[in-house]
Amino acid sequence: MLAWSPILIQKIEIHALGFVLRKLQLNRHRETEVSNHRHAFNQLILYLSGEGVQVLRDRRIDARAGDLFLIPPGVDHGFSLSGASRPLCLVLEYESRRPGSRVLHRHLPRQVLNELNALLARVPTKGRPALSDYPTILSVIALLLEPPRTDSLPTPSAASPLVVRVRESLRSDKPLTEIARESGYVRDALSRRLKREHGLGLRALRDQERLQIAQSALRESAGIGAAAGRAGFDDPNYFTRWFRKQTGLTPSAWRRQ
Repeated sequence: MLAWSPILIQKIEIHALGFVLRKLQLNRHRETEVSNHRHAFNQLILYLSGEGVQVLRDRRIDARAGDLFLIPPGVDHGFSLSGASRPLCLVLEYESRRPGSRVLHRHLPRQVLNELNALLARVPTKGRPALSDYPTILSVIALLLEPPRTDSLPTPSAASPLVVRVRESLRSDKPLTEIARESGYVRDALSRRLKREHGLGLRALRDQERLQIAQSALRESAGIGAAAGRAGFDDPNYFTRWFRKQTGLTPSAWRRQ
């Protein structure tokens, strides 16, 4: 039996500038360990939630949400249980013209994790991805593999006036079409401009705003219905399904974690 439950598997072949993506997979670890093994390709492992111990050669590293590991070909690695919350991990298998030999470990900030969750929610879980899905997949790869550039991360002071204005509007219950019209755009045109300026389209930006509001409410021990209402959802059951799609956890499980 596998040591993990696959939630999303996409066997893809994207070639770009000496980079080849072979697989994008989302795994929920089961209550078992993964013995040391190695691959003939590069592997990226990102902990989206939960906790565990990432084994790299003879090192054991406590890992939790935001910890990202880049593992070159031929490097022994495995997984051990730790804590009560089984981790949800994003795994990329890829080849590179310059694979390197050194394991890299860094921690992604919450803002980047929120962006990744919003993007992953748009990747189909079954069947081959359509051509229209590839920009989303490439955005996921860029967030994970491009060197961190702290000077270019969007912040309230660095964001354009349009992004700031749209973010404020997204905190209301207005339809996206109305928000676009108030900004002087049709919805698709506004989404394209936001993506150019901020990296996220209109719907993904709204999901990010709603997720931050919902998580803030849950931290304050608000009930599921109250958190749903604050985030703009009328149906708590739909909110629970949406929240799980964004984070890999139900609201209750996320709050316990």
